[in-house]
Amino acid sequence: MPVPKPSTTGYPSTPTVTGTTTSAPNPSGRRSTPSRQRNRQPANVGSPLATSITPTFREINFVDIAFGVLAPGDYQSQGRYFHFYEFEGRENQLIQIRLTGSADQRRSNNLSLDPYLLLLDPNNQVLLKRGTGGGVDNRGVKDAFIFVRLPAKGTYKIAVTSQNPSQKGRYSIALRNDRASYTLDQSRELTSAGLTLKQNRSPYNVSKFQGKKNQLVSIRVDSIFEQFSPYIVLLNSKGQIVASDSDKDGKYSALIDRARLPEDDTYYIVVISANAQERGTYRLTLF
Repeated sequence: MPVPKPSTTGYPSTPTVTGTTTSAPNPSGRRSTPSRQRNRQPANVGSPLATSITPTFREINFVDIAFGVLAPGDYQSQGRYFHFYEFEGRENQLIQIRLTGSADQRRSNNLSLDPYLLLLDPNNQVLLKRGTGGGVDNRGVKDAFIFVRLPAKGTYKIAVTSQNPSQKGRYSIALRNDRASYTLDQSRELTSAGLTLKQNRSPYNVSKFQGKKNQLVSIRVDSIFEQFSPYIVLLNSKGQIVASDSDKDGKYSALIDRARLPEDDTYYIVVISANAQERGTYRLTLF
């Protein structure tokens, strides 16, 4: 079913669920982003276990917070120091991992860390990776934060490292069950072979759901391998904008936080890239 044209909001028309080319939201005006974040490139860290040396794996549970210091003498791969944690996961288990770097920048002992983490599946393949996206909180603390649905039962490994090669520093890591109740939970991919915008050939995808008047909904999109910076727009069945990305979760995630639906209706979620040349796999959740 096609999505009708929106009202006059700078969005000349809206995509169809089954079409191939259209006009749609222009992400170039998505938000004001600091240059250091806008120009930041992915760390491009591959699997750190592709060496002949077997690292030490520390057990991590779903209750405690683990602490560590990346430093010379640790396992090294791709010019970075690594620590490894492992846990037992279930098929379709929803989890969260938060890796927090220290903001300690004292000259005598600078242990400030720009953290980066990789989640490896039971076959030691990279399932997801995430850095901080260049963002910091008001205390100068940097977080790498992921949400994921585990694909199979088995032993999973978390690789803890730094965004920048050779960096040392303190960190804390917490593993938790994700207790959100998702109305939609999709893994999809932006590709040039699918739907594209007329003005710049940027790929986009559309998902839909049924909503109720005054229902509060949150929509999150995560670029699984930090391949692109996502942008999301929520439209009603008339093509009118209900909400758009509120930029609360960094360069490689987009979030619409607690949007109130105006009426009982069919709603459409449009996912596009802020950069027309970028493509990639992402996870979309509605909760």
